[in-house]
Amino acid sequence: MARNGFFTGLDIGTSSIKVLVAEHVNDEMNVIGVSNAKSAGVKDGIIVDIEAAATAIKSAIAQAEEKAGISIKVVNVGLPANLLQIEPTQGMIPVTSDSKEITDIDVENVVKSALTKSMTPDREVITFIPEEFVVDGFQGIRDPRGMMGIRLEMRGLLYTGPRTILHNLRKTVERAGVQVENIIISPLAMTKSVLNEGEREFGATVIDMGGGQTTVASVKGQELQYTNIYQEGGDYVTKDISKVLKTSQKLAESLKFNYGEAYVPAASNESFQVEVIGEIEPVEVTESYLAEIISARIKHIFEQVKQDLDRRHLLDLPGGIIIIGGGAIMPGVIELAQEIFAVPVKLYVPNQIGIRNPAFAHVISLSEYAGNLTDVDVLAQAAVRGDEALRRQPIDFARPLQNQQIISPSRFVSQNEPAPAEPERIEVPSEIPLPQQEVEEEEKPAKFTDRVRNLLGNMFD
Repeated sequence: MARNGFFTGLDIGTSSIKVLVAEHVNDEMNVIGVSNAKSAGVKDGIIVDIEAAATAIKSAIAQAEEKAGISIKVVNVGLPANLLQIEPTQGMIPVTSDSKEITDIDVENVVKSALTKSMTPDREVITFIPEEFVVDGFQGIRDPRGMMGIRLEMRGLLYTGPRTILHNLRKTVERAGVQVENIIISPLAMTKSVLNEGEREFGATVIDMGGGQTTVASVKGQELQYTNIYQEGGDYVTKDISKVLKTSQKLAESLKFNYGEAYVPAASNESFQVEVIGEIEPVEVTESYLAEIISARIKHIFEQVKQDLDRRHLLDLPGGIIIIGGGAIMPGVIELAQEIFAVPVKLYVPNQIGIRNPAFAHVISLSEYAGNLTDVDVLAQAAVRGDEALRRQPIDFARPLQNQQIISPSRFVSQNEPAPAEPERIEVPSEIPLPQQEVEEEEKPAKFTDRVRNLLGNMFD
């Protein structure tokens, strides 16, 4: 069930930055403001100039605020799948409340226990998605809150990415004057929004044709099976036109939108004039010749995608291929894709009033994904964000789980409580099987019993 409220999506692209404000009311999403500003400081989907990118984001947010009539304080920003890693993980804690009823704190703590994964210093946890909870051995539980139990376990997927990219993303957004509510992995949001339930279950692939790059994501069994980024997009088509026709990129962009056709057989032989550098008079160029230039680049992108999908046996998924993004708008793209992939291909057009444009499919998916996060998902994200020391410096336990000391949930720092100056450390001597603290606790009753026996002995002597 979707949460009610306003959710803002921020899509930081190579050629444009899009901001979309949506209001979620009773499981319905209504777009109340959207903007599309020219991007800056971004190359191949990665921020390379924080100041320039922050200025562009600030401009896009101001436009969206004006149209929506509200002030934007937090945003849900999309993160491309660059060097994304996914690994299964699990956690376990004892339920410590007197009533043994599982609460929000227990859910946060079991997520924190799952974050104790060993990883290299250059990587950071992006998000964690719970798949199922286990209460006292009973599996398949989606939301354990309110249930009674002694032991709470959880299994889920941990998504990690390069720390540099995440740091630059957060700093850029904050420099633009807003806070990051959620960092959303773009392929996850994209596939959940674009694909229907059947396509996600039986399998389908989404291709997002952006300006600076093309993103591919395949889903099967409700899970992300494959994602990749190809550093070619609509901007490369413009550069090809400019280079081949020897004209400015501004004019090449205009030719692409006014006369562009990606499928050569569908192009006409009508001609138009092009101002060519080094020529006094404009040169006649046919639409068919322009289509050959455009088709060559898009075909090259599709063939790379096909090769990778074929290698992973994902090309024959029943749901076929769904194409979104600004590059998908050009006539002939779908026909060319069908010819190359030889599977069903369709163009996805958002059904939101006023923005029925494939170019906005990604930013719509970010707002939709944020609004559809369950309470358990929100608690999981709070656990990821709320324990920086645990998240950035994971603990690698040497012994098996069943032999580890169970750490009480009270040892974890709540999101609303200040973190201690230094985390408590327990030294485990190698010559004994239990921590010294536990040994001492076992010795205390023995010493007390001895004292009682001595006292009674003295009384009867």
